[in-house]
Amino acid sequence: MFTKKKIEYTILFLFILFSQQSVFANFDEITSYDLKYKSAKLKCSCEYRLNSINFGWWENFSDPYLKNYVFLAIEKNHDLKKAALKTEEYRQSVRQELSHEIPSLTFAPGFARIKTARNQIADFEFAQTRSNIYAIPFFTSYEADIFLKNHDKTKSAKLKKQSAEYEEKAANIAMASDVASIYINIIKLDKIIETQKKIASIRKDIYELTKEREKSGLASVYDVTYTNRLHTQSEIELNDLIKQRNLYLHKLAVYIDAPSSCAGNLKRGSFDNIEYKNQIPESISSETVCMRPDIMKAETDLKKAKIDIRIARKDFLPSFKIFGIAGYNSLLLERLFDWENIMALIAIGAFEKIYTGGNLTAALRIKKLKFEQLFEAYKQAELNAFQEINDSLCTIKYDTNKDNGNLKKLKLEKSNLKLVEERYKAGIISYLEYIQYQETTLSLQTEKDNSKAQRLIDYISLYKATGTKL
Repeated sequence: MFTKKKIEYTILFLFILFSQQSVFANFDEITSYDLKYKSAKLKCSCEYRLNSINFGWWENFSDPYLKNYVFLAIEKNHDLKKAALKTEEYRQSVRQELSHEIPSLTFAPGFARIKTARNQIADFEFAQTRSNIYAIPFFTSYEADIFLKNHDKTKSAKLKKQSAEYEEKAANIAMASDVASIYINIIKLDKIIETQKKIASIRKDIYELTKEREKSGLASVYDVTYTNRLHTQSEIELNDLIKQRNLYLHKLAVYIDAPSSCAGNLKRGSFDNIEYKNQIPESISSETVCMRPDIMKAETDLKKAKIDIRIARKDFLPSFKIFGIAGYNSLLLERLFDWENIMALIAIGAFEKIYTGGNLTAALRIKKLKFEQLFEAYKQAELNAFQEINDSLCTIKYDTNKDNGNLKKLKLEKSNLKLVEERYKAGIISYLEYIQYQETTLSLQTEKDNSKAQRLIDYISLYKATGTKL
């Protein structure tokens, strides 16, 4: 048999259980939505990252794979995805601060069981009583932003998010520059390794020929030992070059989210064909320096610090809060929603901090000191930016002169090699002398390849120093 009280308890239990299930169901929906939202943000941020690195600039290099590796790094690198998520985190913090500018509403249904003891006062005796209290109130609160303190906090959060965006952009530019520099070094090493193999083969032939001459009395033991040492040195240099190329390949594979075990299979073009097709400017305007991500970040941090000082000052002012309660309250469950059981309350309170032990004053001073630190950091960042650009322009100028000099020297040596080859065919010089000239030409070719690679990397350094505004 179900009594009236059991029916009431059952209804109350089902009501609470239904409320909990609804809450968890909504939580699952929100979680699923957030995951989809984050994924969508990451996909959009990939396009944003491509725009931030001026992706079209990489078409200036006449190489079929360089631009693809830059794209893969921007799209798949986990450090860049982490930076994008960090920016999204600050974007959500803006929404969090914005929520403090609007009223909050809370729903808190409750049930209470009251039992009184049997008491007697003088000649009056009070019987033991039992009763239930059912309440379905809505609580609301709002801080009247008279002095716009909460609004300033939202502005500060927006500037923090903007600063994170500039930091993310700087990370994208650095990643693109690193990937391109590594790729150029890899294809340079491909060329130099082939040249070094030829040098090692020539030195081996020189060593063998010197041994034959020593047997004939035309060379000394020292000559044999010396040529053998040169041959061994060439093998060591070849081994070091191959090791260095493998290390670059492993690093490139990690940048593009590929297993390092497959790094040797990464496609790459010919070093002889790669060249920068555009014109490098002789000077860079100061406006370009101001558009660098690190300078923009420093400026944004200064703006945020200025607002934080204003917020710290407003903490000395009183705050005004509005509270409200509305809902139903009844001793009987069946009469819970009757009109006469409605309850309501509204209150306004003013709060002023009288004494905080110097906390507010210290907080204001800390914000001012933070502003001064950021101002000094901004001035230093500006000086560093001009230095990096001037260093890049200077390096490009002198490395270009060096590369042109190596090219001229190599052309002259190749012309001499043709003359030496004709003298060898005419029987004027020996084969040993001929291959020694070949070794010298190959050594000059290596110098030219190194200077060319350095010149191309200098262009990338200028691209990074100007914040892609090249």
